[in-house]
Amino acid sequence: MKSNRAHAGRQSGTNVPARTRRLAPFAKIIVPMLEMVPTHAGERLLWAGGLWLMLVASWVTACVWVDEDARRVFGTSMPWSLLSVTAGALLQVFTLQYGLSGRWAFALVFPIGLLTYLHRRDAHVSPPERILTGRMAAQMILIIAAKLGMERTARKWLAPIIVFTDDTPAAKTVVFLKKDGRAAAVSSDDDSESFRALRDAERLFGTAIARRATDIQLEPKADGNTHVRCRIDGIMQSGEILTGRSGPAVISALKVVADMNIAERRRPQDGTFGVLVDGKSFEVRAATAPTSYGEKMAVRLLDSEGGIIRQGLDGIGLETVVIQSLRSIIHQPHGMLLVCGPTGSGKTTTAYAAISEIDALCRNIVTIEDPIECRLPNISQTGVNPAANLTFAGILRSLLRQDPDVILVGEIRDRETAEIAMQAALTGHFVFSTLHANDAAGSISRLLDLGIDTTLIQSALSAVLAQRLIRVLCNQCKEPYAAPSEFVKGMNIPATESITIYQKKGCEACQGKGYKGRTAVSELIVIENRLRDLLVTKPSPQTIRTAAQKAGTQTLRDSAMVQVLRGVTSIEEMVRVTKSQNDV
Repeated sequence: MKSNRAHAGRQSGTNVPARTRRLAPFAKIIVPMLEMVPTHAGERLLWAGGLWLMLVASWVTACVWVDEDARRVFGTSMPWSLLSVTAGALLQVFTLQYGLSGRWAFALVFPIGLLTYLHRRDAHVSPPERILTGRMAAQMILIIAAKLGMERTARKWLAPIIVFTDDTPAAKTVVFLKKDGRAAAVSSDDDSESFRALRDAERLFGTAIARRATDIQLEPKADGNTHVRCRIDGIMQSGEILTGRSGPAVISALKVVADMNIAERRRPQDGTFGVLVDGKSFEVRAATAPTSYGEKMAVRLLDSEGGIIRQGLDGIGLETVVIQSLRSIIHQPHGMLLVCGPTGSGKTTTAYAAISEIDALCRNIVTIEDPIECRLPNISQTGVNPAANLTFAGILRSLLRQDPDVILVGEIRDRETAEIAMQAALTGHFVFSTLHANDAAGSISRLLDLGIDTTLIQSALSAVLAQRLIRVLCNQCKEPYAAPSEFVKGMNIPATESITIYQKKGCEACQGKGYKGRTAVSELIVIENRLRDLLVTKPSPQTIRTAAQKAGTQTLRDSAMVQVLRGVTSIEEMVRVTKSQNDV
């Protein structure tokens, strides 16, 4: 019997794994020690060690993120990545020296250091990219609430604090295109300066377009950094700051895309390229100029797809009466329509929108532009090129031999161009053009100042449209209030009648500005018989303005007042846009 048990023991011993047999001596030591530790002490050790491991994992993750984010925001990871690694390492040594009780110092210092970095990086980025904001905190709360099935309750609780909207800027997929349509390519090495600069440029464009910017300015300053500013709704707004070498590197990357000479920084240069943002195409005009602190770059974004233009005159925001008058004018067999206003007032867009309402398949439409801002289907477009002696006047002479029905002259800059355009309007063509002037009456005086014969103006000119772009109040936050007595009096409304208008406030949807988007206010002077007779005497702008108002012309200020009454804009915006008018 004893031999059988011994045999069974030897047989079972052969089935025990070798690893278990090797650990058996250690088990004889460890098991009694564990039996000596109270259960609650073991639990405390487990929780303390687990918390310490979580802190270490969080520290490593934060170090990696700070390194990548600092490269993107500041152009270099130093000294932030070094500080984060060093601080964490010292805390680890402190913890090992004084035991797991030192984890509380780690848990306190680690978040303070991270918050310090977040505060500094938020000062260098645009508002949509900031992390320490109420909106970001609300989004984190919503994520946690969604995991717990309480998202609807959380949104209801957060509604009085923050406005949730889908219109906030989001990450954009940006691709730069050369003139020939090829994608701009650089080295695929993530550590190369050119690669990082192009990624920074893509991020800048994605953010700017998400904020509805029309212009981007990269301006070097005395502090050695490059300040980025965007023109949004006609107003320049500050963006992020590119520190150190990152600013000049971004400018050089854009110069490469625009086929400029990156070695030349002492002379102004111009270039063009394209950009695709989430599949939407934009044409970009870039210009550089030397400054006392380095090279500056200005970029203009043009919607090459012409989203507004495709809607015709209805998409600009003009009043119904003005649109009806314009439509009756532009469908005449011959004549001339002038659109005037300062730079950035939407003159070319209005001319494009008017042309888009003409059937391009039944009529031969040609344009002369400097440069071509929007590609129009079934229309022949020619760009001015002074280097090749292609001026407005020279191209216009040649195009008149191409049997056109409608001609768009991008801008009247001199007497020769004006005379040729007006002669074309008298010989069976309808001519569109733009002119820099403060109002419609001023544009007629400008033609007289150029030396154009009054009889030519009388016969050729059909109408003059002056316009401005005025900011629209944000529908999410605009506040109603009783109209001031001065405004009511200016609108010829009885003082006893209560008028409610709106003012700006500011919210997340409009990035705190109180305005979102723009619309047009206009002044249309139709050249009728009484005004034609007046032109013989070469009248002053004030005389023309008075005669036009007697004929029923609504001034720019009157048009803006109507938008205030409708709750579209504010009194402050009306005054800002129309303060240059002489009739108020």
